[in-house]
Amino acid sequence: MDILGKFRRITTNQLYLPEIDGMRFLSLSLVTLFHIRGYFLEKTDLKFTDNPGSYYVLNRFFVNFDRSVPLFFAISGFILCVPFAHYYINHGKKINLKQYYIRRVTRLEPPYFIVMTCIFLAQLALGIYTFPVLFPHLLASLGYSHNLIYHQTPWVTVVAWTLEVEIQYYIIAPMLFRLLVFPKAVRRPLIAFLIIFFVMLQYYYPPTFLSLYGSIQHFLIGILIADFYVSGVAIDFFKKWFMAPVALAVLLFMFYMPRWDFTPRLSLEIYAILLPFLIGLLYYIILRNEAVKKVFSWKFIPVIGGMCYTTYLIHYTIISMLGKYTVRVHFTNYFIPNLLLQFVLLIVPMLLVASVFFLYIERPFMSKKWVDKLMGRDKHKETANLQSDVPSEAKAGK
Repeated sequence: MDILGKFRRITTNQLYLPEIDGMRFLSLSLVTLFHIRGYFLEKTDLKFTDNPGSYYVLNRFFVNFDRSVPLFFAISGFILCVPFAHYYINHGKKINLKQYYIRRVTRLEPPYFIVMTCIFLAQLALGIYTFPVLFPHLLASLGYSHNLIYHQTPWVTVVAWTLEVEIQYYIIAPMLFRLLVFPKAVRRPLIAFLIIFFVMLQYYYPPTFLSLYGSIQHFLIGILIADFYVSGVAIDFFKKWFMAPVALAVLLFMFYMPRWDFTPRLSLEIYAILLPFLIGLLYYIILRNEAVKKVFSWKFIPVIGGMCYTTYLIHYTIISMLGKYTVRVHFTNYFIPNLLLQFVLLIVPMLLVASVFFLYIERPFMSKKWVDKLMGRDKHKETANLQSDVPSEAKAGK
């Protein structure tokens, strides 16, 4: 087996779409760059010859890279919906809800508990927190309720807030998928209406803490993508050559649009409404256009994207723990070279640590037979396809 094959997902399903892991790679890359840049600007003592704020266009993109979280949510919406869409739309195999929920628990919870505990112990060892202070926050995070209890991002690792939102979606997702029971002339306008409705509702009744309520529109667009994908909507059109530059234009527009602070509120509400549909357009092009698909399926891209659950969980911890040392390293006194240096110094060890965690902690739990293996009851060789597939779990994340 080639080295990349050792790091591919384990699944019992045979359908493999590497471009989906490529989509995860995109989301993971953007959020990682966002956090590295933010940490570097906050912690560096270097007096730059140039003004970091003078790079207006570049800064606009970097500041907006936190919008990559909705990209994760849309992937989750799509991935989990596809089997249900096949059932409701194409009269395919009925989904066993008991197995659906068991799969969510056995696939996601063990690596989450282990990684969060490792981060917790590392913070204690480094003296960042004391046990009495941090332990209640660990328990809240392990129960996916830190946002609800404390109304602030998790202390163990700030990025875990998205996983709490994901869990809320996993619980109610089968009910949302019932929208696909309706004829396409009803369900598609209905889903689009719900997306706009929730964005406007959030405008007039802002969320008091991070929850599914503040992000549901991004999961809903994933359901709409699944509907289009399973129904084979406009396949020939999206295969045309000009859809590749359209995908690039959509991506640039998504991350160049001003933030709340820079334009009138109404303009940003319009953008908030557009964002889910822009994500839907981008993802559908990736799924249907061969040229774009090749880019997102190229060599290591889907492999790293396939490790995004583990990598996402640990990336901010690696940045904060190693960053206090890497910010002391500089190359010239100019901002851009030093920012690029921080990317290299932090991304390389982050990927190395993530690879170890993925290989020995997350990947074994991808097999449905891991409980039998643990108990020594599984005498058969693992025959699962060692690649990712449509029904496998997504990450804000995964």
